[in-house]
Amino acid sequence: MTRFDIISSMCGNSGTIADMRVPVIVVSLLTIAACDRGAPSSSSSTTGAQASADPAPIASAAPVVSASSAPAEAPDASAAPAAADTADAAASAAAADAGPPAADDSRLSVEGRAVQGGLLRAKLNGKLRRMAFPGHRVTVSDEGEFLIAFSRNAPAQEKLTITFDDGQVLEKIFDVEPRKFEVDKVDHLPENMVKLDMATRVKLTQAEKKLDAIRNKYTKRNCYKNGFIWPSKGPITSRYGQPRLLNGTDGGIHWGVDIAVPVGTPVRAPACGKVVLVEKDLPLSGHTVIIDHGQGLTSTFIHLHGFAVKVNDEVKQGQVIATVGMTGRTNGPHLDWRMNLFETRVDPELLISAAK
Repeated sequence: MTRFDIISSMCGNSGTIADMRVPVIVVSLLTIAACDRGAPSSSSSTTGAQASADPAPIASAAPVVSASSAPAEAPDASAAPAAADTADAAASAAAADAGPPAADDSRLSVEGRAVQGGLLRAKLNGKLRRMAFPGHRVTVSDEGEFLIAFSRNAPAQEKLTITFDDGQVLEKIFDVEPRKFEVDKVDHLPENMVKLDMATRVKLTQAEKKLDAIRNKYTKRNCYKNGFIWPSKGPITSRYGQPRLLNGTDGGIHWGVDIAVPVGTPVRAPACGKVVLVEKDLPLSGHTVIIDHGQGLTSTFIHLHGFAVKVNDEVKQGQVIATVGMTGRTNGPHLDWRMNLFETRVDPELLISAAK
């Protein structure tokens, strides 16, 4: 059969061609797919010689890898510095939690007795940066010395926190001894000295403001270092801290030590210092003298008769400064000696040696 016969036969037998078309197309597609698996991608830079020498593997032969089992990526070069920064941050946080370095206890020396109404002498070994002592006013000298006063109603414990210039911190807990104060009854006072009129109250308020201003001043002298002596010697009739009943009514707290001695008995300076007040007829107190012993510590003497000093005089321990009287609110001659560390009232009797 000639070529033309074949063509004519095919064109004349359209049903036979239609029957053959589907199988031919399927076979062609399968052949093309098989060729694509065996040949390299047309986008690859691999030459035909390389493709024939190293045929690519069949895609179905490659293992399937899930996300959970994928191999780890190579470590990032920045991971090491980041880890180091994290370690440094952790170390810094640990240091912060540990707090500042603790100072040795030997960097604070304390002399005296921690008791209600008591006074302590203290000294620092090292330069002070700051100090925290709630409820206290503390002023440190250039030599690192300071005084600590405990009020009549001081709590059982008080904490002093000292930060030195080198960053070290010292915490000192004071266990304060409690005291019991007996009621002090004073009778046979004139009624006008118990129930004060308005004019007297005004004068009393003005006088107290003046005395508070004097007592709250700070000077660098340290006359307390040589201790204290009794300003006069005699029976003690009232003591520091006692609640008072005046003619049977509430008279507040007695803040001094009363020494019963005759009018005209010499009053001596219990320690050296500077005279900062000499004044007559203060309400209730009568004739009054105040001596500044330094660093906020003062002595006040009331109910006096006469003066032997004037303001700004420097006095030595034992020097006569006045005479005992019975001026102001009193029912008999005596010396009332009071002491303050700034605004805190302290007990003079605790500062005296055993010998009276």
